[in-house]
Amino acid sequence: MKLFYLWYFMGAGIYFPYLGLYLRAIRLNGAQIGLVASTAPLAGVLLQPLWGLLSDRYGWRKPLLTLSLLAAALIAPAVALAHSFGALLPLFIALAMALSPVVPLSDATTLEAIRRHGGSYGAVRIYGSLGYLLASLTIGLFYRGQHILLLFPLYGLLLFGTCLVSLSTPRQEDTVQLARGTGLGTVLRDRVVVLFLALAVLGYGTYAAYNIFFALYLKGLGAGTGVVGLAAGLASLSELPVMALAGRIMARVGVKPLLLAGFGAATLRWLAYGLSNDYRVALAFSLLHGLSFAGFYVAGVTFIDRRVPPHLRSTGQTLFNGATFGLGSVAGSNLFGVLFDQLHPGGMYLVAATLCALSVVGLALFLPNMPAKK
Repeated sequence: MKLFYLWYFMGAGIYFPYLGLYLRAIRLNGAQIGLVASTAPLAGVLLQPLWGLLSDRYGWRKPLLTLSLLAAALIAPAVALAHSFGALLPLFIALAMALSPVVPLSDATTLEAIRRHGGSYGAVRIYGSLGYLLASLTIGLFYRGQHILLLFPLYGLLLFGTCLVSLSTPRQEDTVQLARGTGLGTVLRDRVVVLFLALAVLGYGTYAAYNIFFALYLKGLGAGTGVVGLAAGLASLSELPVMALAGRIMARVGVKPLLLAGFGAATLRWLAYGLSNDYRVALAFSLLHGLSFAGFYVAGVTFIDRRVPPHLRSTGQTLFNGATFGLGSVAGSNLFGVLFDQLHPGGMYLVAATLCALSVVGLALFLPNMPAKK
C-alpha cells in the first residue's frame, strides 16, 4: 500500500496543482473551469456509496480498484485531444467516474490491514505525500509554455503504473452478507456520523478555492510556473510530519482536536491568501497545508473508521470521500468558479475563510471526541 500511494499521488502531483493552468491555456473561463473540475467530486457523490456497497457485500474491493485505474489510464490521454468546453466535459465525466472508487477503497484496504497487523494509517499514507512532493516539485519547470498540454498523457502513464501496483495490494478479508437496510442505512442512522459529514462538506468545500484556483491566483500575483510547483512541493512537504505524528497525536488527545486544528489552519490560510498581494506570503502560508489538509484528512478517516461497524468499513470511507471530495468539492468548485470571476481571488478566499470558520464552530460545539483506538 505504501507503493500504491506513492504512485497514485505522484500522478496527482503532476495533475491537480496544474489543472487550472491547463484549462486556462485552452481558454476556459473561471465558471467553466469550476464546472469541469466539479465532475470528479460529482461522480464521487453519485457513485462512491455504490462502490462501498459492492465491496462490503461481495468482497470486490481489489478488482474494483484495479479496473477503475485501468479505465482511468486509458481515458486520461484522450482528454488531451479535446480543446473545447463541450468536448472536454464528457471526457472529464468519464475520467471522474473511473477514478471515483480509488481513494476510499485504497484507504479501506489500508485500514483493514492495519487493524489486523498493526501500524498507523498516517505512516502508510505518508508515502502518498512523498509522491506528490516529488512529482509536483519536478514537473513545474517542465510545464512551462506549451508543455502544459502534455499533462494528461503523463497523468495516464502514472495511473497505469498505479494499476500495475494495485495487482499486489492486500485482498479484502472483512465481508459479510448484509440484510436489506443494514449497510448504508445503518451508517446513515447514526446522527453523529451525519452531523460530521455535513460539517465536513461545509469545511472541505472551501478547499476547492485552493485545489482549483491557487495556481491562477499565484499567476495573477506575478509568479511563474516554477513557483506554482514550489508551492505545491512545500505544501506536500508540510504533510510529512503531520502524517507521521497524527497517530500519536490522536492517541494522546483524541480525534476531535486534530479535526479542529485542521480546519482552523485552513481558515487562517484562506484568510492570509485573501488579504495578501505578495506571492511570497502565499508561499509561506502553503506550509500550513500539512495541518490544514493532512490533519483534517487523517482525523476524518480515523473518525469514520472508529464510528462505523468494522464490516461496513468500505461504506463508511466511501461516504466520507463522497461528502468531502464529492459533495463539498462540487459545491465549492462551482461557487468559487463564479466568485473567482466576480470577486477576484482575494474576495474568493475571504468567503472561503468565513465558511471554513463556520465548520470549525460546528465541530467544536456538536461533535464528540473519541480516542484514535477503541
